[in-house]
Amino acid sequence: MKCTRSTFIISALAVSGLLAACGSPQSAGDGNSADGEAVKVAVIPPSSGALAQFGQDAYAAWQFAADEVNAAGGIDGRKVEIIKMDTDATPATTLRAAREAVNQKDAKFIGGVMTSTEHGALNAQLEGLGALSFNGLGKDDALTGKDCNANAFRVVQSTTMDMNAVAEGLSKLPAATWDIQAVDYSTGHTSAKVFKAAADKGGKKMGIEQFAPLNTTDFGSYISKLKGSDADGLFAVEYGADGVAFVNQMAQFNLSKKYDTVLGFNMVSEPLFKALGDKIVGFNNNLGYDVNSDEPKNQEFVKAWAEKHDGARPYYVVADNYLSAQTLFEGVRKAGSADPEKVKEALNDLTFNSIAGEVTMRGADHQLIRPSYLGQVVKDDKGTAGLGWKILHKADGATIAGDPSPDCTL
Repeated sequence: MKCTRSTFIISALAVSGLLAACGSPQSAGDGNSADGEAVKVAVIPPSSGALAQFGQDAYAAWQFAADEVNAAGGIDGRKVEIIKMDTDATPATTLRAAREAVNQKDAKFIGGVMTSTEHGALNAQLEGLGALSFNGLGKDDALTGKDCNANAFRVVQSTTMDMNAVAEGLSKLPAATWDIQAVDYSTGHTSAKVFKAAADKGGKKMGIEQFAPLNTTDFGSYISKLKGSDADGLFAVEYGADGVAFVNQMAQFNLSKKYDTVLGFNMVSEPLFKALGDKIVGFNNNLGYDVNSDEPKNQEFVKAWAEKHDGARPYYVVADNYLSAQTLFEGVRKAGSADPEKVKEALNDLTFNSIAGEVTMRGADHQLIRPSYLGQVVKDDKGTAGLGWKILHKADGATIAGDPSPDCTL
């Protein structure tokens, strides 16, 4: 059976703002190395509901990484075994799946968990489970702040890292005066605050600032106010179904033509390209992964993935989960062991080459230090629905990560 992208992806993207192959559970090999020490990874993505397609893609990335390393002889002879568990993306179900995988299936490593809420609950249980978690999806700052844990490693950028990259790239955009349209939620208010500080530093002026409740479907009154503004730039923090509704209504009311520059934060991404189409060409947005990066490991990854997936190139969910697997594998290699305690120690401040270039797992809070980008949607025959990204700015990971949160104690 061939997987197709679910229409539920649109609503699923809301989680990432707060935050491929189908198959049944399987192993990537016999699970045994020369010394009997297998690397068993429980991958626990959602298999139903709005996040199911993302879950399939996250699992596919881990399985792809395991197949790849096993074909090369394993990690110093240690085979990687992927144990797929099911969840509905609720913390209680995910925790039950994690306990079953660790206690009954002998998994010592966990990946593929989707939302920041799940990760927050899981982090609190990891030491009791004696397992390590590799987070390739949950972006909430608290996961490397007050909710950090010595057994949890975040591979994906935090929300603050993404927003700092956008702020850095603001000087590359031509607008002089900016309106803000954002979700009336912590992500929207935090993003607006960081954006205004960056705009002020860059000599930009501010126009209208307004916030719409989460799950808004009719943006008519907000768009009417924006149309009356003299600003030539719009910063929009509307994601998931809200973002789709806002972009479609922007087009309906010709709002896109009013602004010289539209800059989104978590508003447009590859899973939405088909739904939104050419109306988003020229839109700018934060970008966590550059599929066109000339990093050698990335080029190898993209080529191998496309060859196995009918020419389809990886997007951020696939890439960030593959990078999570790379991180685990490097830790096992450095430790010379699949013992979680030894791997945890080996990962602290470990620097290695990856699909994102040279990255470092910061020991102070277990945040992977990696670049982030500001991208512009362009026509691309090789891309999803004929669309792709032009990179406008690449932000250095060490700069956008800032100092570790004082709320994190490992």
